[in-house]
Amino acid sequence: MSMPSSANYADLAPLRREVPLAPFTTLGIGGPAEFFFEPQKPEQLADLLTALEADGTPFRMLGGGANTLFPDEGLRGAVVHTGGMRRLFRDEPGLRAWPGVTLPALVRSAMELGLAGVHQLVGVPGQVGGALAMNAGASDWGIWDQVEEVTYWVPGPREGLKIEAHPAAECQPRYRDGNLQGAVVLEVLLRLEESTKKAVKQAQDNLLRRKNQSQPVRLASAGCAFKNPAQDAAGRLLDQAGMKGKRCGQAEVSPLHANFIVNLGGATAQDVRALLEQMEAAVLAESGVQLERELQVVTPT
Repeated sequence: MSMPSSANYADLAPLRREVPLAPFTTLGIGGPAEFFFEPQKPEQLADLLTALEADGTPFRMLGGGANTLFPDEGLRGAVVHTGGMRRLFRDEPGLRAWPGVTLPALVRSAMELGLAGVHQLVGVPGQVGGALAMNAGASDWGIWDQVEEVTYWVPGPREGLKIEAHPAAECQPRYRDGNLQGAVVLEVLLRLEESTKKAVKQAQDNLLRRKNQSQPVRLASAGCAFKNPAQDAAGRLLDQAGMKGKRCGQAEVSPLHANFIVNLGGATAQDVRALLEQMEAAVLAESGVQLERELQVVTPT
């Protein structure tokens, strides 16, 4: 594929070619992106996406790469990385964030200001845009619980404005699904609660202590591989099916938590896909439950 000539993309956002994707994911897996864009501002991101869509150039959004498995052979078309968009502002009733703000930075900033609400994201990798897309959080809480307003770019054949701001209630997010329907977050206003730095830090420390005891936080993983079924836990079902410690190549089901796949060093996307299939089959055979993947497996384009 050659870059369409009807838009001067280099003027819209910094562009690199044949960029390996593995360093941009928490699993450390992925071949090169044919075109790799790094917009620096929300308006720049919106203009870029509008141009790519108008030219029919396939694109994939990439934030912190915390729940994404890219193919070993890489991707044709464009990957749009939001890592350069890390502005965070104090704005009543909480914080206003661009999509590239990392979750550790968001959690740390809220704590320093004595604001409670996003402390449950402590220890979670990734960026705000991706967290909103998947409604990241704990089993009974998601980041959308703190959203006051979100501004996003809207895809599809439309006339006029493609940037819209909406209150959270209009978006109707679900468990592990921000319900964006192809829209791309440009900015979000998070509603937080006034507290104290000491109290928020204590809450974070308690959560982090529990995570360190039950999750492989120091190894390369993409977080939970599967969503929790209703009234159950994917980790429990996988443990019951005997999947802890199972391997495919250098990909392993964590012996600490059966819903985490870790890269022992040199794992391929093929290794992870094969392991996911084994995990699904084992739980279906043992419990009759068809697990739904939380890990986003990207197929080659």
